[in-house]
Amino acid sequence: MYFILNGNRSLRIREFFPKELMKFSLLAGLFVGLVAGAWAADPLGNAIDAAAAANKEAAQSQKRIDALAEDTQVTVEEYRQVIAQADDLKAYNDQIERLIRNQKTELESLTYQSRGARVTPERLAPLLQRMVEVLDQFVELDTPFLRQERRARVQDLKSLLDQPDVSITEKYRRVMEAYQVEAEYGRTIEAYTAPLAEAGGDGKARTVNFLRVGRMALLYASLDGAESGYWDRPTKAFKPLPEKFNKEIERGLQIARKEAPPDLIKVPLPPPEDAK
Repeated sequence: MYFILNGNRSLRIREFFPKELMKFSLLAGLFVGLVAGAWAADPLGNAIDAAAAANKEAAQSQKRIDALAEDTQVTVEEYRQVIAQADDLKAYNDQIERLIRNQKTELESLTYQSRGARVTPERLAPLLQRMVEVLDQFVELDTPFLRQERRARVQDLKSLLDQPDVSITEKYRRVMEAYQVEAEYGRTIEAYTAPLAEAGGDGKARTVNFLRVGRMALLYASLDGAESGYWDRPTKAFKPLPEKFNKEIERGLQIARKEAPPDLIKVPLPPPEDAK
C-alpha cells in the first residue's frame, strides 16, 4: 500500500485520490496483466502471426516493384519506336530535299534559257512550245495524282500558244506558272476524292479518298475505310495494302485536310532512286 507523507500525517491513496481514478488504475493494471499473460501463454502463435504479416507486406512490395518494372519497359519500347520513326522521317526528308533540288535546278535551267533568248515571237515561241511538250510528257510519266486536272492545265497551255491575240509575255508567264505548280506538288501533301479509274486504277468506277505525300507516295482509302492501297511505280498500278495501314492512311488524310495536327504516320514508300 502506498502512502503520501505530510509531516506527521500519512494519507492512504484511497483517501487522497477520487474513487473513480482508483477504479481506472485498477482496470488498466488488470488489462496489462491480461495482455502480458496472453503473450506469455502463446509465444509460437504470436511469432507465426508476425511472420505472416511480414510476408504479406513483402508480397505487396514485390507487386509494386513488378508494376514499376513493367511501366519502365513500356516507356523504353515507346522511346525506341519514336527513335525509329525519327530515323524514317529523316530519310524521307532527305529524299524530298533531293527531289526539290532537282526540280529547282530544272526550273532555273528553263528560266535561264528563256531569259537568254531574245524576247521576240520568232525566238521565244519555239521555246515555249518545247516547254509545254516537256510538261505534257512529265505529267503522263509522273505519279498519277490529279491526272485530269493536270492534263487540262497542259491542254489549256497548248491552246493558249495558238492564240495570236495573246502577247508572248503573257504566254511565257502562264507556262512558268504551270511549271511552278508542278514544282509545288513535290513538297506538299494533299487529300482529295476522285474515281480510282482516273488514277490508273483497276478500271472500276468507284470513288475513293486519295492521299498524296509529295511525289513520294500516292495512297488511297475506300470511303468506308475498309480498304486501302498504294501506287506501285515499277508496275504502274495500284496494289492493296494490309488492313493495318487503314488507320494510318485515315490519319494521314485528316492531317492533309488540317483536321488533325501534324504527326508521324507509317505508310509504304518506294526505295530512293539511287538505291535501285
